[in-house]
Amino acid sequence: MKTRTKNILIVIITIFTFNSCDTVDFGNTNVNPNQPTEHLTNALLSNALFLTGTTSTAIVPGYYIQHYADIQYTDGERYGVTQFVYSTLYTTNLNNLERIISLNTDEATRDQVSVYGSNANQIAVAQLMKAYTYHHMVDRWGHVPFTQAIQPLEFSQPAFDSSDVIYDGIFGLIDTGLASIDSGDGPTGDIMFEGDMARWRQFGNTLKMVMALRLSDASAEMSTLSGIANYAQTKFNEGTAGAISSTSENIEFKYTSDDATDNPWEDRYNGNRAPDFAPSNVLIDFLQAPNRQDPRVSKYAAEVPNAPGTYVGMDNALIIPTVDRDDISFITADIANNSEAPGYVFTYAQIAFAKAEAVLKGWMSGSAETFYYEGIKASMDQWNVSQGDYDAYILETDVVWNAARAMELIAEQKWVALYMQPYEAWSEWRRLDFPVFTPHPSPLNGSDIPVRQGYASGINDSNKAQLDAAISAQGLPTFDDLSTKLFWDKN
Repeated sequence: MKTRTKNILIVIITIFTFNSCDTVDFGNTNVNPNQPTEHLTNALLSNALFLTGTTSTAIVPGYYIQHYADIQYTDGERYGVTQFVYSTLYTTNLNNLERIISLNTDEATRDQVSVYGSNANQIAVAQLMKAYTYHHMVDRWGHVPFTQAIQPLEFSQPAFDSSDVIYDGIFGLIDTGLASIDSGDGPTGDIMFEGDMARWRQFGNTLKMVMALRLSDASAEMSTLSGIANYAQTKFNEGTAGAISSTSENIEFKYTSDDATDNPWEDRYNGNRAPDFAPSNVLIDFLQAPNRQDPRVSKYAAEVPNAPGTYVGMDNALIIPTVDRDDISFITADIANNSEAPGYVFTYAQIAFAKAEAVLKGWMSGSAETFYYEGIKASMDQWNVSQGDYDAYILETDVVWNAARAMELIAEQKWVALYMQPYEAWSEWRRLDFPVFTPHPSPLNGSDIPVRQGYASGINDSNKAQLDAAISAQGLPTFDDLSTKLFWDKN
């Protein structure tokens, strides 16, 4: 991958660095894109694909689901941030993807840009990444501009679509993208799959399965909206045959050793201040429970410096910690000190557990128990746990399949397996409500673990009327509310 992408790294690094510094949300979702002199669709695509890395290595949602905690600064686990910027997802990611589609569609430019891959396959990848981007957004903020977004001449102040309408539209984007794939060359600038369109088929179908399961408790509403019977089940089964089916097919963002494109966890542990992140005591205690001795503890956490062979998590319920760093475990060096550690976007462990749940729901045939163990095995393989350790683990009392508490077991094991997949872990915890967590006793905002992320105040300056309508439609007390559930979060 490094050889193939080296020639465009200078371009995308410049673009990415500039946009990553944006800390104010101007709400400008319909910025008129500049017309570049040269139509570098490869650079536009590479830049847009960085989103998958950003979501897979984010910090904040990992606090919510108590995978890790701060050693010194505790604002994160105390829900200190309420406003989250989405402007660059429009002005950079979605704008770039729309530009790729336009250049490959326009008769005046489609031949010129075909040097970067067949027109159809460039369009397909752009459509699939649009779907991923909007899915990421709606699962964080709820209502966002969708049908009127990125159309500045027609909609200078785009309306916020309802979340269910967006979800239905995202499935449409996936279907359009998958149908566009042809036998021509895959796109250059594809830093995810190096132009392998078979992998993009897997990406689209895997995304479809994940989204469908997320809608499982809102399927009736989606059926009413779309006219499709058994909406969630239908969409789930549309994706199963083409989704990833083994750990070797995990969908990852491949970071590099280059300082501008390395895994951000490596920088967080080797920056100007001492490491400020550690696995949470909630996670470590769960992994080391008497009836659930989990071998992944040594893959997720480093041994305590002052007590080799032991693992101690950071208490995530403190205000002013006074912990000696030598008395707790850090995140394992395979993550924290490895610039090329991958960002996990979707994993087969996640999909195996999804199938286990689908069997319980009657969506598909098979054995929920078999898929449950398959999910554990896939996670163990992902983290290089030995076969012997896996064999011993699945005999632990709190791990052995128990039909009476099947959903709880699936949810718990999914939470463990989604370590270092923060947004996916947070979304699945919101939907399943297991494991049961205790909120921080002294939160800076709200009184419970956040179930959404707030809009940034800058939208009030550019699109206040439409934002106010979206706030009212969702029943939010404030624009930066963290406590009002999304439409699919029913339990």
